[in-house]
Amino acid sequence: MNRGELLKLYKEMLVLRNFDEMCLNLKMEDLIMDGFHPYSGEEAIAVGVSSVLNKDDYVISNHRPQGHSIAKGSTTRAVFCEMLGRRGGVSQGIGGPMQWIDYENNFYCGSIVGSGMTIAAGVTMALKKEKEGRICVCYFGDGASNTGSFHEAMNLASIWKLPVLYILENNQYGEAMPAAEFVSVNPISKRGGSYGIEGITVDGNDVEAVYETVNTAVKKARTGIGPYFIECVTYRTRGHYGGDPEHTYRTREEVEEWKKKCPIKRVKVKLEAMGVSEMELDGINKEVIAGLESDKDWALEQRFPTLEEATDHVWIPSE
Repeated sequence: MNRGELLKLYKEMLVLRNFDEMCLNLKMEDLIMDGFHPYSGEEAIAVGVSSVLNKDDYVISNHRPQGHSIAKGSTTRAVFCEMLGRRGGVSQGIGGPMQWIDYENNFYCGSIVGSGMTIAAGVTMALKKEKEGRICVCYFGDGASNTGSFHEAMNLASIWKLPVLYILENNQYGEAMPAAEFVSVNPISKRGGSYGIEGITVDGNDVEAVYETVNTAVKKARTGIGPYFIECVTYRTRGHYGGDPEHTYRTREEVEEWKKKCPIKRVKVKLEAMGVSEMELDGINKEVIAGLESDKDWALEQRFPTLEEATDHVWIPSE
């Protein structure tokens, strides 16, 4: 990538990281309306994947959707509102942290582990019939690779050659259990071969590697060559949820070792080697933080939905 392209991805990752850290603080103040699952450390995946998608492509996410949603095009202001359960949110504050829809950007998420995989298969059945070259990306975690939905979806997607990219974010843990203790193969991408799907494992902390791998798969999927199963190996540097007592299942030393592989730091080093100054990079970070602080303050001023508004988007057949 050239300097301009890499700077763009760097800024996008900074948005995701700072947004996530602000949300964690809001959760600690009990202002996030429901559970909050940090995405810090995994930013290269959402940014690398979405950088090769079109607005009319679909994304199906899971219970850690904030990074995916913002990378797909959702505004940070709207996602802040949704996290806080306020009007002005992506789903007007009714969905909450794990259940929102951004219709304009074709983004959908849900908290049931593995459920998005079969939904993505259904979406791509429709996209294939339309023959417009659109695709769907479905994010899931290492724990979801053991669900029945995973196997059903992979089998169906393979049989019908659906234009879907299944993106596994292998962050090393299914809640508090190491993936090595509950997944029978390593790398997990080997499971793709069982269904005649090409399985690829990539360094999920290298945004350029994610971009290149997904870009190749997307181009093929648009022409009817697919599906693909891409495992992105990464690490969540925060706990599974806000307030997670991490010391019960992983050591501080392990976390610090993975922090050295931080995707944002890696891009920063490359940019500095390209001649981008420390002052310019710090300026970008300050600009990002200022914008997010403004959006957060705006979101905190918005009202909560009323009880009546809870059924705004529920269709009730008339007699």
